Amino acid sequence: MRGRILVVDDEPLKRITLQIELTEAGFEVYEAADALTARRIFDCKPIDVVVTDVRMPGQNGLDLLSYVKRIRPEVEVILMTAYATVDTAVLAIKRGAYDYITKPFTTQELTAKLEGLFATRPPIETSDDVESFGRLVARSQSMKRLFAQLRAVADTDRTILLCGESGTGKELFAEAIHAHSGRAAKPLIRFSCAALQPTVLESELFGHEKGAFTNAIRQKPGRFELADGGTILLDEVDDIPTDLQVKLLRVVEQQEFERVGGEEPVKVDVRLICATKRDLLQLVKEGKFREDLYYRLNVISLSIPPLRERPDDIPCLAQHFVGKHAGLAGGRKVSIGSHAMDELLRHTWPGNVRELEHVVERGLAFCGGDEIRPEHILPLGAEQSGSVPAAGLELGEAGPLGLTETVADIERRLILMALRQCNNNQARAAQRLGIPRTTLRDKMAKYSIPVG
Repeated sequence: MRGRILVVDDEPLKRITLQIELTEAGFEVYEAADALTARRIFDCKPIDVVVTDVRMPGQNGLDLLSYVKRIRPEVEVILMTAYATVDTAVLAIKRGAYDYITKPFTTQELTAKLEGLFATRPPIETSDDVESFGRLVARSQSMKRLFAQLRAVADTDRTILLCGESGTGKELFAEAIHAHSGRAAKPLIRFSCAALQPTVLESELFGHEKGAFTNAIRQKPGRFELADGGTILLDEVDDIPTDLQVKLLRVVEQQEFERVGGEEPVKVDVRLICATKRDLLQLVKEGKFREDLYYRLNVISLSIPPLRERPDDIPCLAQHFVGKHAGLAGGRKVSIGSHAMDELLRHTWPGNVRELEHVVERGLAFCGGDEIRPEHILPLGAEQSGSVPAAGLELGEAGPLGLTETVADIERRLILMALRQCNNNQARAAQRLGIPRTTLRDKMAKYSIPVG
């Protein structure tokens, strides 16, 4: 592998053509249709060079150049433009661009620039080490940065708001924060505020006195009392009714409350971590969440990226779960096969890390040998990424491609790539391409691609 290239262009034909040809030239290639997508890939992949168009919808290539140089100044940027002027070139160089290339150009011309670039500098050292934080593991740069932020604030009493989709591991983050704090020897109380009646929720959080209501036959401490001296995680904090939000605000500000049916204040010393999958600021605007409480909880707000935005973490997480659930394999040493890993990397993971863990458990349960294969984990759900990875493929069936190549030629090449990846299994190739199997057969006949 000669280097990792990120190609950014809003024109699909040019983008895919460059991806295919640069891959055949020995580079590992990622592609994006806009600057925002490119930034997400850049944040989680060890990119060496960004090759980006200048004019794109939304942020342009110069904006992306500035972002790349601010985040990782060692990464080089080559700009593609059909509107090259001296002013544009000078501005690009001043902002740190390595070079620019004028459209239309051949892939050979771009390859020559890339070879010149890599010849004048040593390859960028990238770390593929898996990093851990508590029971969390990650390889992606975005998660490693998040781990560093959490380590910096863990040993404080600051309130932390964890934002992220369901299944991203917010409870494990809270557990790791608590373990890295000075309160680690004290309790960590986990509590979900979802789907509880207001009276039940109030009693669970703050406790109740004997006789406060029917069946209250004794005094009962609430979760805040149980967490005294330690940490409490309030998951789904967005589900707390507005009436109870006032009482929660008092706990946050004064560290005291009254039990249900009580009159004497109860003092506690608790570190508060809240988690939500909804936008609390939007709920404030809708009148469903108190603004004063929002700002008290939003002291340190950290967003956990969904799994689809950090694909580098999928292999290490999958292997982690194989070890965690090794008992399902009956003592056998099991690995994840390359084709099964391809399927894991293609899936968009709407259920995030929780969904991945369940898929690995299923694979271990169905696997009768020492390798998890695609049939042990499929289907992964209807939602698929629809992309066909180009990195690492060897396609000798077609000759050199150019940017003037027709859409039909590109389509034929993508079909060949999918079939090669799937060992000529048409059902899996059609799934990988995001088309019905009958459509794949029709296109194979159209392009004279042999069956089997």
